[in-house]
Formats: sequence, C-alpha cells, structure tokens
Amino acid sequence: MKRITYILLFVFSVVMTARAANANDTIHTLRAAMNIYGYQPMQALQIIDTALIVGNIDEVQAEQCRARIYGMTLMHEQMDSLLGGPTDIRLDSAQAIAMRLLTNNTIKASLTRLRDVYEILAYTERMQNDTMGWLYRSRQLVDVCRQIGPEAETDALRTEAEIGAALYTMGHEEEGMAKVDSVLALLSDKDRFNELDAFIVASRRKITMLGSHDRYAETLPLARRIIERLDDYESNPERYHDNSHREPKNDQKRSDYIRFYRSQAQNFIAAAYASLGEHGNMLTAFRQIEDVVREATAREHIARYNALQQQHEAERQRDAARRAKESRKVTGLVSLLILLFAIYVLWQWRKTNKQNKILVQQIRDAVEYKEKYKELKPTPNSTLQTSNLSELSDAELFAYLHDLIEREQLFLDSNFERQKLINMTGLSKERIGAAFSQGSGYERLTTLVTELRLNHAVRLMNEHPEMSLEQVCLASGFSNAASFRRSFKAKFGISPSEFRETKE
Repeated sequence: MKRITYILLFVFSVVMTARAANANDTIHTLRAAMNIYGYQPMQALQIIDTALIVGNIDEVQAEQCRARIYGMTLMHEQMDSLLGGPTDIRLDSAQAIAMRLLTNNTIKASLTRLRDVYEILAYTERMQNDTMGWLYRSRQLVDVCRQIGPEAETDALRTEAEIGAALYTMGHEEEGMAKVDSVLALLSDKDRFNELDAFIVASRRKITMLGSHDRYAETLPLARRIIERLDDYESNPERYHDNSHREPKNDQKRSDYIRFYRSQAQNFIAAAYASLGEHGNMLTAFRQIEDVVREATAREHIARYNALQQQHEAERQRDAARRAKESRKVTGLVSLLILLFAIYVLWQWRKTNKQNKILVQQIRDAVEYKEKYKELKPTPNSTLQTSNLSELSDAELFAYLHDLIEREQLFLDSNFERQKLINMTGLSKERIGAAFSQGSGYERLTTLVTELRLNHAVRLMNEHPEMSLEQVCLASGFSNAASFRRSFKAKFGISPSEFRETKE
C-alpha cells in the first residue's frame, strides 16, 4: 500500500503544478540558469526547458540562453558529450544558434539582446582560433555597445581589448598593443566592479601578448597590479558595488572570483620568474599558489555543505508553502480524478501482485524440481582421472564439469572463473569452452555459474527468511548487489525484493 500512497502523492503534485505554475519559482527563472551554467550546464538547460514549458520565456529567449550555455560553459567535455559529438561541438552548436538569432526580428530590435549574441559569437570564434571572425564580431560588439550608451561603455572597452589582442595575433603588433594600452589607461583608476573586471581582462590579454614574445619581465608589473586591485576589492567590496550583471551576487561568489584571478596572476608571476631564472622568487610564488589552492579547497567544502543545507531548507519551506497554498485550491474535479486513479492503481496493484504470486510459485517449483532431478539423475564419474578427460566428448565433458562445479560449490566463490577449472583439470581454455558451447545448452561458463548462483539464492530466500538480501547476494557468490538484482530480474522477470515481498 506504500506504493499506492507514493503514487497518489506524485499525481497530486503533478496536477497541482500543472494547474498553477508560479512564475517566481527559482526553477522557472532565467537568472537561476545563468547563475550556474558555468559549472552546471545540464541543470541550467533543464531550468531553461522548464521555463519554456510553463511559459515564462519564449523560444527566442530559450535559444539565446542555450547558445550562451553551449559556448561559454566551463564544463567543456560534459557539454560535448551531452551534444553527442566530437570535441568542441559545443562551440559549433553555439555559433549556429547565434547566427540564426541574428536574423530574428526580436533580437535585431533590442540592442541589449543583440549585444549578447555578438558576445557569444566573438567568444566562440576566439575559442575556435578564428582570428578574423573574432576581430569582426568584436568590432560589431563595440558598435552595439556604443549605440546602447554610456552604461555600456565599459563593455565596449572590454571588447576593445579583445580587438587589440586579435590584431596582435594577426601580426599588427604595434596597433594591437597600443589599443590594449589605451584601454588599460582608461580603466586603471576606476573603482567600480565592471571597470575592475574589464581591467583584469585587458591585463590578461596584454600579459598573453607579451609572453608570446618572451617579454616576461614586462608582465610582472601587470600581474602585481591585478593582485593589488583584487586586494582592494576584497577589502572594500561596497565601494566597488555597481549592480552590473557581471558582479558576483554574494560573498561566496565574490570570494571565488577574487581567488580565481589572484591565483591566475600569481601563476603569471611564477611563469615570469621561471623564465627569467629567478628561482627563489619562483619558489615563493609557487608556495603562494599552493596556499591559495589549499585554502580554496577548504572553503569550497564548507561552502558546498552550507549551500546544500540552505538548499534543503529552502526546498522544504517552498514545498510546505506550496502545499499549504495549493491545498486550498483543490476542487472536487481534482479529487475525483485522484480517486479514479487510485482505484485504477489499486486494481493494477492487485493484478500485479496476483501475477507475482504465481510467478514466485513457479520459480520455487522450478528450483525444487531441479533439486529433485539432480538427486535422481546419474552422477558423472567424479573419480575420472584428469588424464582421461581429453578423451570425453564435448557433452560428456560438460556433464563432468557441471557436476564438479555444482558438487564442489565452486560457483559460490565470487572470483570463480575458467582459470580455476583449468588449474583443477589441466584442460585448455579452448577445450573447456568447446564443452560449454558445443556440448551443452550454455554458451559460456558464466551462464551456468549465474544460473547456479540464482538457484542457490532462491533456496536461501525460501529456507532462511531471516537473511537480508545483501547476505543472500554474497552467500550465493555474487560480488555486488547490482549484479545480483540485474541477473535475478533477467532470469525470473521479477526482482529479489519483489520475490521476497510476494512470498511473504
């Protein structure tokens, strides 16, 4: 009856959700998806699909979010695997969606949404090493940012740094470096988060550009400046607060942001010292990196635990509130539907239970019959010399091996395999294999061993009801419960737990 109760509760929750989806539920919001897509792309996609189903977003918005998730998640292998393609198929998929969006009138009518699409294209083409495409999309992105107005000027400067890096990559080194330097000059003294983030992006681009020509000594001031500004941000987060969409939304995310870019700057410093041969400074930098990683690991464990606790509590409160609210909206029609479904489920349960009882009895009878048949059938000559085994036919050899395995209960050893028979009989693996494939109805030794183990398990459950299923599993020669359940279900059409419940 517990199953019926669980099913009824599930049906009730489904009906209530279908009747009144709350647009403010976290699972239905774009913000929830965009907060987690970097490290949890699959969950973000599920949230997008849910939001689309309940009508909180339209298909164009969903496609825009999918393009960003595909192209800009940090879980590259997971996303490539989800899309079922080769390496970097996520980038091709994001680019294809973004190109379609550029032709959409809704996107073209909104500068902010057009900016988002250009940003996705610029990023994916940079990741694909398409420098010309990266440069072209970056220039389009700058134009759109400037059309939006002053509030998008920092995004324009951030992209100007990307253009400088692209020009440098294409061989226009002086022009590219000058553009990046111009951006850094405009952002060097800004104390808002968006400007800080753009400064870090531009600094990283310049460090990469300098490193490509072994100008490591020039990277040190930039890397140290990144650390200085991050230290200031860590000490004065309120002063940097600007409500920009890039700003970390809570203390943990702010801490993660600072830790990530500080570690990256320290890596730049370590690489510079290593290249310059200043090993003392290099070792110091590496020790700093190790300390940061160690502290970060501890914080992540604590944060993960706290987040899980908060999530459970939030879900509990949300479920309680939803149940209280929806219980007042239940109508007679819904009650009738649940009642009819309960009657149907009860009828199905009784029908299934009756079938299971018949099936269990058939299984027990079959095992008992095999036991009686084994007692009555002639026993192969167990004293047969191993030197004479090679003279037996395949069928005779199978009968001998079958009796040996069953009589010695070799199948109860979870590590039993063909090598054990080879050691005991001196026969080759080919001869033993032929005895099973040609001289019996079993294609392989493992087929017979599994059958003997399952029959033994049935006997144990019949004769020793006090044994747990795990004890039965191990006592029957299975190495793990999953293999036991799978084999039992495949042979008898019923799980071990259903067998025991029905028997009782």
